[in-house]
Amino acid sequence: MNKKYIKFGIAALVALGILFGIYRSNIFGVTEVKTTKLEIGQLADENIYTGVVVPGEIKPIYVSSPAVVEKINVEVGEEISPETALLTFSNQSFIENEKKLKLNELDMRDLELRIADLDSGTMKLELDNKQLDIKDLEEQIKAYQRKLPTLAEEARIAKKKADTYMQLLAKDGVSATEASLMNTTANTKEAEYEDLKTTLELTKQKYQLMYISYESLKRELDINKAKLESELEKLKLQHDTLAKSNEELKNALHSKQAGFISSIDIVEGGTVAPGQRVMSIAIPGQTKVNLEVPVYQAGTLSKGQDATIISREGGSGNKYKGKVDKVSSFAVKSKLGKSTDKVIAVEVLIDGENDLKPGFIADVQVKGNSKKQGLMVNSFSVIEENGDYYVYINDNGKAQKQQIKVGLRDSNGYEILNLPSGTEIIVNPFKVRNGEKIRVVN
Repeated sequence: MNKKYIKFGIAALVALGILFGIYRSNIFGVTEVKTTKLEIGQLADENIYTGVVVPGEIKPIYVSSPAVVEKINVEVGEEISPETALLTFSNQSFIENEKKLKLNELDMRDLELRIADLDSGTMKLELDNKQLDIKDLEEQIKAYQRKLPTLAEEARIAKKKADTYMQLLAKDGVSATEASLMNTTANTKEAEYEDLKTTLELTKQKYQLMYISYESLKRELDINKAKLESELEKLKLQHDTLAKSNEELKNALHSKQAGFISSIDIVEGGTVAPGQRVMSIAIPGQTKVNLEVPVYQAGTLSKGQDATIISREGGSGNKYKGKVDKVSSFAVKSKLGKSTDKVIAVEVLIDGENDLKPGFIADVQVKGNSKKQGLMVNSFSVIEENGDYYVYINDNGKAQKQQIKVGLRDSNGYEILNLPSGTEIIVNPFKVRNGEKIRVVN
């Protein structure tokens, strides 16, 4: 009898074990999960944001001559060195530029000959003759001015003698012939004096006219020379530009610095104009991470805050030190995500060398100005897909995938803004599928 009870007990235990195994193996379509209630929690003193790596300095590359692009040898995002050939120009562009260069050199030679002719040609000879005439007139004026006082004195003495002879004639002291001779001599000296004064005045006027004519001709000569020299300088500048273009067009275009191609502004077969930007290069060195922070979180950030940048590319998880460099004062629409909510642009500078390349996604951990409480969930329970965040909640025994609106983040969890307190969240979202039946086994 006892043996029967013992056998029955063993059979019952085996049956229970089998049923428990079936239960545990979920062959009835029910998955065991652990859940946690969404409750008020304390945010850590450090918040985490996700942003895009951008170069600290963008250097544009320009061309100095019109040309047709033959081939573009690089792509956006490609790493380059000063030896990298960026693009080549068509051979026809080089030939046309070379023709312009030769015509420019002929025009320069012509202007140089015309300038030389001004220095020794007809106008210069005429100018030299006028200069000699002016010097001659200057000497004449000086001679007349030296002679004029002497002649004036001679005329005065002659007049005095004539007056004396006329007095003697009245007293019969001299003959009428002698008195008449003295008067004639006095009148002659007076006439010579007046003629010299007139000649001096006319010579001065002639000198003035000659000087004006000389200055006018000299001014004309100087103006013509200045015009030709100005044209020559323009041609020399054109020559330098064409010569530089010749070197640029016959060889592939290279960058003077290493970096990454950040943009290409031309197409193969297209034309470029002098001074046109053909591409831009991101210079390695000081790198930045651009963040978009929700408006309500902006108050926790300020310029100068220490930051830790964590690489998310390739799973490296490399960390770099940095600082918050800029916090915008204006709320704008997001450029990085799909959200229509307004955000604040924040710029974080990375200190020192790093392996982050433009376009990389990186997390930025920033030490906040103050702690805050919020409805918190562990980061392990959150799934990120294409920039959106999801959790699985217990919806009357079914796993329901729920998109969440994330507020502040720290190293351990997320603040959820669009779910009520007490929402039951599945701890491990990777065990379930949307709509799957679940059993809570906390």
